[in-house]
Amino acid sequence: MKNNYQSILPSLGGAGGGLCALLFVLFLLTSCYKIIRTVAPKTAEAGSTIEVSFTVVDDGSDTQNFVTDWSYAGIRVPSGWEVTVPQGAHQQFAEDWVYYSDGSKVNSQHNMIACDKLTEFYNAACKKSGYTWHGFQSQKKVPKNISACWRNGCDSIKITFLVTIPEDAKPGKYTIDFIGGDEEDDAGIDKYSSYTDAKSSRLFHVGTVNNSYIENKATNLACQIEVTENETGIESIQNSRNKNQNSKSQKGIYTLDGKKVRSTKNTAGLPHGVYYVDGKKVTK
Repeated sequence: MKNNYQSILPSLGGAGGGLCALLFVLFLLTSCYKIIRTVAPKTAEAGSTIEVSFTVVDDGSDTQNFVTDWSYAGIRVPSGWEVTVPQGAHQQFAEDWVYYSDGSKVNSQHNMIACDKLTEFYNAACKKSGYTWHGFQSQKKVPKNISACWRNGCDSIKITFLVTIPEDAKPGKYTIDFIGGDEEDDAGIDKYSSYTDAKSSRLFHVGTVNNSYIENKATNLACQIEVTENETGIESIQNSRNKNQNSKSQKGIYTLDGKKVRSTKNTAGLPHGVYYVDGKKVTK
């Protein structure tokens, strides 16, 4: 593991320093965090794109985690909904004065990309009828440390998703769930051949689902969203219906969507199709 200690860490020299340093490094290997917050709109129209996120913080165990690892995150939405991530989807928040030993800021943003293998693992391990997981991973390994200790620089990490609801989505209430984790090995998720191999791994560290694979569960933080009909679409349909109704009651020739094409009832020369002629439906 490549350590990314902050320059403000105290020296581990002196008598017994080697043993102390070894114990200190072993202490750092354990990463302990939990989901503290999830964010999603309470209502959204069919056909709209919404931003949802989850945030993790230290779980209060005093563990200091100065590591560089892959970040993994999954979101479960109704099947047929699309999920992407914005630029800088992985955000770390810290005090402005904190830097890593290599000079990089802890308070930073990192890109994430779709991860088919993570998607496969989460869908196999945490199934729910009518819903699908979408998995993402950091584009590269990210230096991070998340701890309640004052020496820590990264007090929270936030992952953001963009969810597009289909225009034909049925109005009603839906649930959005999350899973988050990490891997220090350079191979990352590729060192696992199946989700059962990874069931005790850090890929399932936190989540809002009640699943035995999840180490730190927060089922109360699953997001509930109510999808409403697309008002713009409804208005368009209603206007079309109104035009249609008007075409049935007025003199002349009208298309089915209510557009008047002639003031007389002579259809000669018109393209083949269905029209309203003096209020009667006529096929030409």
